[in-house]
Amino acid sequence: MAAKQMLREYHIFEHLSDTDLDSIASITQPREYEAGAIIFSETSSAEELYLVEKGKVALQMQLPMSQPQLSKKVTVDIVTSKEVFGWSVLVTPYRYTLTAVCLESTKVLAIDGAKLRALIQNNHRIGYEVLSQIIKVVASR
Repeated sequence: MAAKQMLREYHIFEHLSDTDLDSIASITQPREYEAGAIIFSETSSAEELYLVEKGKVALQMQLPMSQPQLSKKVTVDIVTSKEVFGWSVLVTPYRYTLTAVCLESTKVLAIDGAKLRALIQNNHRIGYEVLSQIIKVVASR
């Protein structure tokens, strides 16, 4: 399925025009990951926003324990088909706040973060529509 057609299926893009979707589709890349793959790690540089086409991704964080050498991983959310993760790509300091681990074979569309920020900055309507939806994702986690 073409990237533009896939983008239509995501809530965060529901109010965008075909032209807007073309702009976003031009900065996306399909990716596939096997079960157990780490897509990104907590505190790493946020470079892409991810849209799940198929599969399951656990969003996890390390919780410090009373002894410094110990820590505990906690799953904050599980993201599935037609959901988005990696919103840190849109918020300074552009560092992921969680670790994304594939629970099964997963297909995503990866949107280049720097190019998405430039698009949002140059087209405030797209920025308003996308960020209005992203903030709902942030609030839910």
